Amino acid sequence: NNNYHKSLISLLLLAAMLAGTISCGGTADTPEENPQTDESESVQTETTSELDARKAIDDELPDEDFEGAVFTILTYDQCKTDVYSEEANGEVINDAVFERNQTVSERFNTEIEVNSLATNSEVTNFINTTVMAGDEAFQLVSNHVVQLGSIIMQDLLMNWYDIPYIDFSKPWWSPSTTEDLTYGDDKAILAVGDLALSSLAATYCYFYDKSDAETYKLDDLYQVVWEGNWTIDYIMNLTKDIYNDLNGNGERDSADYYGMTHQMKSALNAYLWSCGGKVMQKNSEGIPELVYKSERTNTIVEKLYQLCYESEGVCTQRDFDQSMVTSSADEVIHYINAISFRENLTLMTAGTLDMTINYFRDKETEYGILPYPKLDESQDEYYTMVDGYHSALAVPKSVQDLDFVGIITEALNAESYKTVFPAYYEVALKTKYTYDDESVQMLDMIVDSRVFDFGYVYDAFKGMSFIFQRLIGDNKSKDFESYYAQNSSAAIEYYNELLEYFEEME
Repeated sequence: NNNYHKSLISLLLLAAMLAGTISCGGTADTPEENPQTDESESVQTETTSELDARKAIDDELPDEDFEGAVFTILTYDQCKTDVYSEEANGEVINDAVFERNQTVSERFNTEIEVNSLATNSEVTNFINTTVMAGDEAFQLVSNHVVQLGSIIMQDLLMNWYDIPYIDFSKPWWSPSTTEDLTYGDDKAILAVGDLALSSLAATYCYFYDKSDAETYKLDDLYQVVWEGNWTIDYIMNLTKDIYNDLNGNGERDSADYYGMTHQMKSALNAYLWSCGGKVMQKNSEGIPELVYKSERTNTIVEKLYQLCYESEGVCTQRDFDQSMVTSSADEVIHYINAISFRENLTLMTAGTLDMTINYFRDKETEYGILPYPKLDESQDEYYTMVDGYHSALAVPKSVQDLDFVGIITEALNAESYKTVFPAYYEVALKTKYTYDDESVQMLDMIVDSRVFDFGYVYDAFKGMSFIFQRLIGDNKSKDFESYYAQNSSAAIEYYNELLEYFEEME
C-alpha cells in the first residue's frame, strides 16, 4: 500500500521535526537559537498536510445515533492502554487514546467502556463463560493474539466477514488480515487493526549504538540495509570480534562489552519470518497450508545457532547473572539485552519497538533502529513479525446488534489510524536521539513489513511457531530434522483440526 507507506514517512518526518525541537529531558530551543527559515516552514506545512490527508480518509460510516448504548471492550491489563484512557493527562499517547474514544462516543452517541482483566488467560475464560451462557457482556475483545487464537475451535467468536461496515481494504486494517489471516476469501475470526496499538509497539527490530559504531569504524548500517546487504552473515562478521573483558576477570560475564547481546526466547522465533520463512502460506485457492519444514528453515536454524553460540562477540542471556537486575527472573529472560544496551555494554541488540519507550529514554548515547536481517542477499525484501503479546481483535457470538458492533469497531480503528498511531510514532521518535531522518525511514519500512502468519496467530501454543526458542534457546541444539521428527506430529494434527474448523464454518 504505497499511500500508506508515503503518509507514514511524512508523519514520521513531522515527528522527527517535533522531536528535534524538544528533546526528551531537554528544553525547547529558543527562537534566537533556532531561527525558522522559509524552507523549514514549507516542509512543516507539507508534512502537516500529509497528517491532514491521513485524517481526511473517509471511513464511509453512516450517521447513526445509538442513544447512549454502551460499547464494552474486553481486554487484559498489559494492553488496556491500547483501548482505554480514563482522562487526558498531558501524555501524548494517553491523550490520543482518550480523544479517539471521545470522538467516536460523541459522533455516534455511545458510551465506550472497558472491562480489563488481570491476565490474558482470564480474558479467554471470561469469553467462554459469558458467550456459552448467551450473555452479551461485551461487544469486542482485544487480547493477546496467541491466547485468543487458542479458543478458536470452541465456536465462541464471529466471522469478521459477517459483520457489516468492516472494510479490510482501509488503511487502518493490516493488509495481512486479508493476505494471511483470512481462510479462502471470506473467513477470518481474528483481525489486526490500528485499535490494537500493541501490534505496532511489539514489532521486532534491531537497535545499534551510533557512537560505538563510529569507534569500531563500521560501515553506514542504514546504507547496508538500503543496499539489501543486511543479512545474518553480515551481522555475524560485524559482531564476532567485538568483545572487551571490561572487569578484567578473564571470564565472559554481564559486566563485559559485546558486539551483540541477544535474548533466547521470542526474539529468536522472529528470524523465521525475517529470513523469508513461514509456518503457513496460502495456496492458489487462498487456503493456508503448512510450509514450515523446508530447506530454508534448516538453513535459518544453522545460521542462528552459529550466531548465538559460535561467536565470541555475541552474548546470550546465559552469560548474565540474576544480580545484574533487581526485578523478576522474567525480566532477566526477556529484557536483559535491553538493559545491557541501555547501559552501553553492547553495540547492538534485537528487540521490540516499545523498548525505545520502556528502556532507552535514559540511554546516554545516540542509537539507530534497523530491521531484522534477511537470510541472504538474494532474498527480495526485509520482513518482521510482531511479538505474541500484541492484541488481535474479535467479536463474540453473543452480540445482538451487528450494525452497532461493526460501526463502532470500524470507527475506533479509523480514529486510531488518524490520531493514535501518529502519536505513538512521535513519542517513539522523541525518545533520546532516534530522530534522524534515516531512523524515520527505517521505522516506516519495518512497520510496513510486518507479517501476521495464520500458523502463528492460531498457534495456541500447540503449533510450530515457538520451535526456534525451544530448539536453539532451551536445547542449545541445531538439529532441526530430529527435533521436528520428534515434536511435529501433535502440531500437524492440531493444524489439521484448525483448518477443518475453518473449512466447515458457515
